[in-house]
Amino acid sequence: MVAQLILQAMQEQQARLSAGEQDLASMSVEELIRAGEQLLDVGGWQEAEKCLLQAIENAEKEKHIEGQIGALAALGCLCRGRGDLPQAMMLYQKALSLAERTNERRFMSVIYNGMGNTCFMQGRYSQAIEYYKKSLKNSKQVGDEEQLAVGYGNLGSVYREQGDYRRAIQAYRKAIELDVKVGYERGLAQDYGNLGIVYLLQGQYDRAVEMYQQCLEIMLYIGDQGGAANTYSNLGNVHRELGNYEMAIQMYQKGKEIRERIGDEPGIAKDYGNLALVYEEMGDVAQALEYHHKDLAITERIGDWHNAAISYFNLGTLYRDLREVKQAGVHYEKAKALFEAVGDIQHAQWAAQKLRQL
Repeated sequence: MVAQLILQAMQEQQARLSAGEQDLASMSVEELIRAGEQLLDVGGWQEAEKCLLQAIENAEKEKHIEGQIGALAALGCLCRGRGDLPQAMMLYQKALSLAERTNERRFMSVIYNGMGNTCFMQGRYSQAIEYYKKSLKNSKQVGDEEQLAVGYGNLGSVYREQGDYRRAIQAYRKAIELDVKVGYERGLAQDYGNLGIVYLLQGQYDRAVEMYQQCLEIMLYIGDQGGAANTYSNLGNVHRELGNYEMAIQMYQKGKEIRERIGDEPGIAKDYGNLALVYEEMGDVAQALEYHHKDLAITERIGDWHNAAISYFNLGTLYRDLREVKQAGVHYEKAKALFEAVGDIQHAQWAAQKLRQL
């Protein structure tokens, strides 16, 4: 019931903004930022952008520095989400400059995390670690244990990507301790989900499922529909690894159904991508191609260029496996160009390597 009420409120908010029933110029800076962040949580990027741009305009007129910082940071998060990584970093830098000028250490901690996340997406892991450590330092100085937990969780994800699973688990466990201490349930759920990813990578499938189930239980309890959808997708990944393809499809479809209800288009695209990979492994090429193209159609339409690059790359690999070398080359080229455009040099080099191997 709680989940339904939260979902209904968010859908009503999005509908009002989409229909123009609210005059954004009349809303306070805080209301605009809050609305923008809520819309971001459900993948409503276009409407979120309207709110946040209006928040910046109002905050500048009112010389509301905290409002400017908050709106710029949230807009950076939006740009990062849709893969415009250079723009995200520029917005974070602008927010950081204002936060440093006013010595707003809580904001600095949030911004450094955002900058770290941007570097993480670009595969610049050493720079990401630097930013996460700066975030941790600021969180400790102001005693913000909730943000401290976020920082440890992010640090754990870098170690995970570097293959240092021991340090990743240590960082996630620190995040869990802090989230339990402050009662931040959403953060706790995310920590369990992150641990699940590590155990999945280690081949400890039972432990991965255990972590995902704990994550899912919390997400459903607090009414975080987007978080629940992500967890169903993660459970799908476990079943895909185990070769339980029918169960994997069920999990991905469950996640997709939730995302369709809340209007999370970026999430729907990811589920189409996951479904494509399952059917590819099952040898159903026609179904795999259909889902890859559904994924790509959404990512291109909403301007999610980073995930569009991943979709092109996956299509290139499928065409390569089908020995359709020309089509594989076309798709790898598009992937490479998009990875370069969003500043993901590591994956651009990866695409270039695949091109050379054709």
